[in-house]
Amino acid sequence: MFFERFAKITLLSIFLIVVAGALVRMTGSGMGCPDWPKCFGLYIPPTSIDQVEWDAGKEFSKGQMIIYQEKIWFANIDFKSTNTYDNSNWSLYTKHEYVKFNPLHTWVEYINRLIGALAGLFTLLMLFKSVSFWKTKRKMVYLSALVVFLMAFQGWLGAVVVYSVLQPVQITIHMFMALVIIALMVYLISEVPNKRINSLAVYDRKLKVILTIALCLSVLQIVLGTQVRQLIDETAKSLNYGQRDLWIGLAGTTFKIHRSFAILLVVVNSLLFVRNYKDKLGFEYPKYIMALIFIEVFSGIILTYFEMMRLMQPIHLVVATLLFIVQIAFYFELRKLKTT
Repeated sequence: MFFERFAKITLLSIFLIVVAGALVRMTGSGMGCPDWPKCFGLYIPPTSIDQVEWDAGKEFSKGQMIIYQEKIWFANIDFKSTNTYDNSNWSLYTKHEYVKFNPLHTWVEYINRLIGALAGLFTLLMLFKSVSFWKTKRKMVYLSALVVFLMAFQGWLGAVVVYSVLQPVQITIHMFMALVIIALMVYLISEVPNKRINSLAVYDRKLKVILTIALCLSVLQIVLGTQVRQLIDETAKSLNYGQRDLWIGLAGTTFKIHRSFAILLVVVNSLLFVRNYKDKLGFEYPKYIMALIFIEVFSGIILTYFEMMRLMQPIHLVVATLLFIVQIAFYFELRKLKTT
């Protein structure tokens, strides 16, 4: 069905936001754009330092930002600068005091925002397409509208994260909301009328209980992982990004809890796999879950014992999100089987 295919593409676009966000964290580009939704007050962000500096005989557009005297200023009007800096043309940017420009960071963050905007457009188009279900299954329209609303809310949260200069609590809420949107999209896809289900699979109440526990653990692990990453970022900054061997140890209790729950996550998902196999329940999802668990644990070990290897950082988060998607899809399939 066309709507189902389009909804899956929309889900993929939302997942790509998580991938892009992970790359933003890996490169430390979260403050690459000091404002939102524009970047340095521009729709197309700057590529060199001279574009964000004041100079004589230079044209500036209203809202455009510059770094001057170690502060960020934005133009009050469109004008061309004279030989001397005129304070009346500028206002101090007061949302935060972060003053740095790095073209790589700026463009990584800008691409992240473009992907978010594209995903938002897909959700809006999905809402329009869902209207075809108005007479047959109105729930599809309501779910699609809720996705659009949450995507707009998520965009606002993105602005809050920037204005807070990447405060840990704001980042965690931002990540949690991404999981809520993904779960809602998976649910919406599962509710598509006449969607085929695995007729060979058998509903099992205990399997659903184990899966529910596994899902809760996955969400908790992602939230804890976000906190651990923020603590490590702060530690790295305090050590001037040297002495990488100390970063994990200085993350303290939060990292130890994260590691302990990782062991529990492996045990619970292994029980899920064993029960499905032993009782011949016929589900395919447990195989994919165990494969993702293996990659997740492997990447976690690499991060712990190989000084937070940069490449493994986004892999760890992306795989955790994929695991959540597979688990939530499994959950809704079980739910569907129970009602049929």
